[in-house]
Amino acid sequence: MLVFPSKIDRWLLALTAVPLAISMGAMVPALLSHPPLEAVLLIVGIEVLLLSFITWTFRSTRYEVADRELIARSGPFRWRIEIAGIESIRPTRNPLSSPALSLDRLEIRYGSGRKLLVSPADRIGFLDAITARSGGLRRVGEEVRREN
Repeated sequence: MLVFPSKIDRWLLALTAVPLAISMGAMVPALLSHPPLEAVLLIVGIEVLLLSFITWTFRSTRYEVADRELIARSGPFRWRIEIAGIESIRPTRNPLSSPALSLDRLEIRYGSGRKLLVSPADRIGFLDAITARSGGLRRVGEEVRREN
């Protein structure tokens, strides 16, 4: 199995870090006002959960190319795509929600109109791994198409 980590756009990292820093900054005065213990636990607990979820998502977003399937992982989410069911892969900058930490994405079309957006740091290696495991996919530049 080959593993391809997601490319990470720095602006996306900043876009995530700024609101988190603001919420942590707001947490300090709230804690300095000597709230009840239950409120302290709730405030700190929410911040820890939020920070943990964001860290987990950034550290775990990757794409695993096995012999017969592509597995995309991001935090608690997982997508499985049979390589034999992939119809095409093409570059896109589509900003829709997906397991991708960059707008430098690949749109994978599979299974009768379904699609998944991914952003492997090594695009060419990723495309080569997919085509090497498929009997009917052919790579042309940064696009992959099913041969008829």
